[in-house]
Amino acid sequence: MKRHISKELLQAERLAKQMESEELVTPLRLLLVLIISVVLVTAVSFSAANKSDYLLSASDETINLTSVPYIYDYTKAEKTREENMEFYNHPLDQWSIEKRSGLSLDEFWDIYDGKWPVIITDVVDKWPAINWTKRFFQQNYADEKVMVKAVVNSKPAAVAVDMDTFISELDISGPNGWTYLEDELFIVTRPELKKDIGPNVYAEENFFNLFPDEVRPWDCLMLWGSQFSRSSLHMDPYNWTATNAVLYGQKSWMLFPPGQDELLYIYPNRKCHFPLDCVRYDSPIDAFVPDSTKYPNFDKAQYLEVTVTAGEMIIIPTGWYHQAFNEEETLAISSQIMNRNNYLAVLEEIIKGGNISRKKLPAYFNTLLPPDQVKLFLSLLHKKILKKGKEVTEGVLKDMHQKKVLNI
Repeated sequence: MKRHISKELLQAERLAKQMESEELVTPLRLLLVLIISVVLVTAVSFSAANKSDYLLSASDETINLTSVPYIYDYTKAEKTREENMEFYNHPLDQWSIEKRSGLSLDEFWDIYDGKWPVIITDVVDKWPAINWTKRFFQQNYADEKVMVKAVVNSKPAAVAVDMDTFISELDISGPNGWTYLEDELFIVTRPELKKDIGPNVYAEENFFNLFPDEVRPWDCLMLWGSQFSRSSLHMDPYNWTATNAVLYGQKSWMLFPPGQDELLYIYPNRKCHFPLDCVRYDSPIDAFVPDSTKYPNFDKAQYLEVTVTAGEMIIIPTGWYHQAFNEEETLAISSQIMNRNNYLAVLEEIIKGGNISRKKLPAYFNTLLPPDQVKLFLSLLHKKILKKGKEVTEGVLKDMHQKKVLNI
């Protein structure tokens, strides 16, 4: 840092001498030289502080992704959370999920991000999307195709149907039969809807924005389900940090701290089939009505339960399995975050998906700042991977247009 500052000061000094050689130095010229020096030094200091900010927010240990797989250390994350709660004078309740408003970004990073779920109560209620209704979609998108999971007698299938058809069946539901719109591309491909999803300060640092368009994970998953509809018990693709914002209705959640895979009977060798492929982590268990005879070890699993209502957003950190249940008809938007606290986990999942060989990472990789690591990592993607990613997106859109039925 001192070398950089000295260099900038020398530049200012040379400028002063040049001005002296041309004519006598006036007070105005001296003031100008002083201003230039302060600006240059401030700029360098800001750059150094920015780097320090990343270092302070990252793990205490240097993880060398070039030589060993990254393994999320939940025990360490939990300890860090407890230490930071003491720093912020925040009471520790080990087995609850808090609802927070006015939460500073620093406190979010230190206590929750990559460590513990939290519900934010003062973000979603300011989005224009909070005013979306059935009538709005019927008037503007009645004939548009959406991807829907239809469950009949507890047997699921996925199909592309008209929005109007989906809405007309929302009131027809029961414990063993329901419909759930789970569409990755409906909002993404309609800018007028995307703009209705307002800012989220906790997701502003998002390294997914650095991904090439061909393989960038689809954002703004639209989730609209009838009463009794539910997700599977799963961990999100790429082990990212997930956000789920409820626009109307309410969702019940069961969330499982990391390290319990064996108790959840995770399916082996599944792929997510995203534009940039990855491992898929799904459980066959319905955590809300578990079959203890078929899955006896599930009874040993530890979990948290919470309900998220309209205008609230839950943020689920890396490594947590979870399942959502719609207590009533519910519309929500799900997105993902890749930032300083989870980017290594995401990169590791991309390696696991067979997209990049660990051996291709240069020896100096771990010395770079987080966003620079991500940029370099992505630059190593083969052109064939990018081409395949584009084809995957085009294939999904084609299936929707043809109303193709898919078994799931």
